[in-house]
Amino acid sequence: MNRLEFLRAVPVTARGVGLAAAAAVLILAGWQWGYPELVAIGAAAGLACAAAVSVIAAKPNLEVERSVAPDRVSVGQSATVALEVRNAGRWRSVNARAVDSHSGVAQATRRVAVPLARLRPGKSANATYAIRAERRGVVDAGPLGIGKRDLLGLAATAGSFGPTARLWVHPRLWTLGRTPDGFARSLEGTADKVEQGSLTFHSLREYVIGDELRHVHWRTSARIGQLMVKEHVDTSMPTVAVALDDRAESWTGPDSFEAACEAAYSVLTACFRAEYHAALVTASGSALSGSGRDAYGDLLAELACDATDSLGAYVARLTAGRFGDTLVWITGTEPPTARLAALKRVYPVVIAVHLAPGLHTSAVLVGGLPSLKAADGEQFAAAWDGGGAAL
Repeated sequence: MNRLEFLRAVPVTARGVGLAAAAAVLILAGWQWGYPELVAIGAAAGLACAAAVSVIAAKPNLEVERSVAPDRVSVGQSATVALEVRNAGRWRSVNARAVDSHSGVAQATRRVAVPLARLRPGKSANATYAIRAERRGVVDAGPLGIGKRDLLGLAATAGSFGPTARLWVHPRLWTLGRTPDGFARSLEGTADKVEQGSLTFHSLREYVIGDELRHVHWRTSARIGQLMVKEHVDTSMPTVAVALDDRAESWTGPDSFEAACEAAYSVLTACFRAEYHAALVTASGSALSGSGRDAYGDLLAELACDATDSLGAYVARLTAGRFGDTLVWITGTEPPTARLAALKRVYPVVIAVHLAPGLHTSAVLVGGLPSLKAADGEQFAAAWDGGGAAL
């Protein structure tokens, strides 16, 4: 180990450097001028420095287990980080300061002192602290930092132990009382916009006890020597596609984009409650369909307003993808009415949502398209539920 590596492994404080220098000067002066007292004082100072280095150089052997519960929350809620620290060493007790840290998108790193008692070999200590979700994003908690310092403060060192844990902070949820009807609804008859309902062939799967024999695909079953049945899906069940425009040029600031994420999350949650199929498509290229609610919340938590695609490329991808029969377009600028009207060839129902600070809440028809305007997520929910004939 060279000198630089040694200093990195055992950081010496300014007090330690000063005492080491004083020890060298005293020893040399006492030796040069024949003062044994100075040599003794210098030697004592040198021994103190050596003792400090020996204490710090012995790194603790710790095992850290970490959990975050719940690991997914919405803005305004809290999660609890639980730590279990075990001294895996065989001889030494651990007496050190522990500091845990957590940081997330658009958030400064925060440090939390974790009180740990003196840990004997083989013993464990537990600690918990709360993280309050103040803003949408992904929060990484850990690793646990352990700092050691000798009694005289001559040397200090720090190390990181254990894994990190991730907390997804979903957007704030606003409960919507309405769900877009779309062009097609369930065969249960909960809406009257269905022109015709149908069960369409989706795939083949192996026969299981209880399947109707009239669904057996006999030709395929004879070819492979195993009963295969046809699986159908209800094509009259609507699919709501939420198009979230996350291009930087579409938003005036971070607060308006946060309102957009809240609006998208609220619409998706309303779809899940109504047992609709849902899709989330962003200008940055993310497309999620047919997943659970947490997957959509995770995508929104990780989303940043930094897409570089042009408006034309985004519209072309929505046209080619055919992600549903109802499209909810969410943007921070005046919606491109002409382009959205052209999308009606693919999406029979298109709803434009314009979110920006200072906008007056409204829900009207513009160019034949339902258009909502609101300043934030709460006002969006009010406009959505009060949209009346516009939706």
